[in-house]
Amino acid sequence: MAVFCFGTMGFAEDSAKQKVFALQQKAKATLLEKLKKGEDDWVDIQVLPPIDYTNLVSTDFVKDVVEETLTAYDSDISVSMSGYKLKGLSLDMLRLALANTKADVLVSMVFLPTNIDVYIYDRRSPFQIYAQSEAFVEGNQEDLDVKMAEHYAKLAFRRALFRYMNGLPYELPRDGSPPVLQSSIPRVIASYQTVEMINREANANFYASFNWGAAISNGKSDKLWNSSLVSLELGARLLGKLFVEGAAEISAYNLALGSLKYLVTDRDQSFRFMFGLGGAVLSTRHTFDWDQSNDIPGRQFYLAPSVSIMFPISDVYLKLESRAFVNTNTQIYTFMPGLQIWF
Repeated sequence: MAVFCFGTMGFAEDSAKQKVFALQQKAKATLLEKLKKGEDDWVDIQVLPPIDYTNLVSTDFVKDVVEETLTAYDSDISVSMSGYKLKGLSLDMLRLALANTKADVLVSMVFLPTNIDVYIYDRRSPFQIYAQSEAFVEGNQEDLDVKMAEHYAKLAFRRALFRYMNGLPYELPRDGSPPVLQSSIPRVIASYQTVEMINREANANFYASFNWGAAISNGKSDKLWNSSLVSLELGARLLGKLFVEGAAEISAYNLALGSLKYLVTDRDQSFRFMFGLGGAVLSTRHTFDWDQSNDIPGRQFYLAPSVSIMFPISDVYLKLESRAFVNTNTQIYTFMPGLQIWF
């Protein structure tokens, strides 16, 4: 009986080791697939000079840390040190770094008196940051030297790499899952405030737009009249990529508008598109301009489809939007460039 129990325990232990090994191999295949570009080429991986808020003598080891970790998966992987220095930690700054370095994947490290933060940014996932923070043991904070900093850099990068290969920019590790890497995964992520700031536009639930442009109206006499236009829009996320929006447009006519809009994005593109459909009511009192044709009497109701395209510039979006206000008797068409901010 004792021999039988010992054999059963040995079989269970071997089975557990096989499962862990299978998970490790699967993770390795996933990482190599993400780092490949085509059949034989690797993505361009560059390490940015670290941001150092400590008194370390040197931080030259950061490139070696990244290279040693990645070449353990495949010796053909190449890592280079970039001369470009980040001016700050934000999504826009990382995008600017990508544009200047022409890299596919950037790795950045920040050394603080109490911890080290590691950030991985992939050109193919422009709205996601993979980040990990490794806190120094209390006794090492005052006596931090290059060797100790290198040790924590290895831990932080391996754990950030775990998030990268599994597509986990925010989620905490789940209980009961054996770690793929040889070190345990902590229940913290890098600097919540920093990560939230970097991913603000991807998680924003509200937006506001200020537009200016032109409106063309067509009334009962079929005469066209054009007028200057200003517009203010406020939107809120309703569900997923569906938004509800309220807007006011002032031209030769005052228009109050409510609509539903659907946001179309692509992680590989900076452009955003919005398609909307709503209803509007028109008033001719206290207008911005005067339609001298007097073709459209006061108080009209319209069906209002719209389309807009947005492109990021720093912390705001440059926006081009066009709307049509249509009923059985009259039509108004608007074209509005403007600025949009998400919050």
